[in-house]
Amino acid sequence: MIEQKLEQKLEQFLKENNRQYYDGSIKYKGLRERGTPDGRVRNLHIISYMVSISDQPYDGDSFFYASFDEKTHDLVGILGPQSYEDLE
Repeated sequence: MIEQKLEQKLEQFLKENNRQYYDGSIKYKGLRERGTPDGRVRNLHIISYMVSISDQPYDGDSFFYASFDEKTHDLVGILGPQSYEDLE
């Protein structure tokens, strides 16, 4: 299924780029119509994953959201609690 394929694609990207994430936290959320920073509106597959946002044990964790193009399944961007990374 597309959900598992995209989850695996995100996990591979995170590993290849030495990005931290919690094992087992990558979850497909669905297809959503989203606005992009350049003002376009498009359908994107959204996948969440959890990351430790601090080296301090009392600071906690946060979710990040990866967006994949509806048709090409290319990784478009990653939205964090205080950041957006454009990957197109």
